[in-house]
Amino acid sequence: MFQPGIPYHETGPFQSHRTFLPDDQYGVALDNLVKGCTDILLLSPDTTRLFLGKRCVQPQPDWWFLGGRIFPGETPVESCRRLLVRELGLDIASVERFRPVCCQAFAFAMREQEPKHHGTADVQFCFRVRLEDEEEMRKAVLDEKEYCDGKWVEPSEVLEGNYHPALRYAVACMLATEAYDRLEECEAKGGGDNDEEIVRLTREFIKKSREAKQVLERTDYKLDSKELDYATTVNTKF
Repeated sequence: MFQPGIPYHETGPFQSHRTFLPDDQYGVALDNLVKGCTDILLLSPDTTRLFLGKRCVQPQPDWWFLGGRIFPGETPVESCRRLLVRELGLDIASVERFRPVCCQAFAFAMREQEPKHHGTADVQFCFRVRLEDEEEMRKAVLDEKEYCDGKWVEPSEVLEGNYHPALRYAVACMLATEAYDRLEECEAKGGGDNDEEIVRLTREFIKKSREAKQVLERTDYKLDSKELDYATTVNTKF
């Protein structure tokens, strides 16, 4: 949660040979591979709210991140940039605006491709992106093929509400990351008077980091999609 970036190491001159896979072939691939995804927590300009999309398709038909699969040859940030254009019509060029938040692993019992009950497994790189102004906020329009709704919420609402543990964990890690950034900024400026500010910010970072772990102690989340007639719960472990 205090990693400055997610490095992309290209050993030799890699060239992608990605091709479109028909659903039946893609289904076989999903049965045998864990796919890499980049997901984004989109923040309002004042950082007090974040944007969530309510998915209307499997594997997670509920409030969720924005994002999707990484293509071969993409850096994690390049993947985020492409997905923001695809899902929201937002073109964010600056690499510095993408801040790593956390990494997680998922296994879903269902998926959109047949046979749907075979499910799918993912590894996620989650990033935070702060929008710069109201114009960028107005541009945020979800793809209706995948999302049936969208909303701006305060981080506390996610932490305290009926949201997937992965989403709550990412939000808690985001808050811990912001605490670390404040600590790093203070140290870069000289540490404050008698290092008292460094001590205070260090304690704040440790507290937020501990709270991120405690988020996963809650096990009361229930996914209940009336649109898909699907309900289930989540088992979280390290």
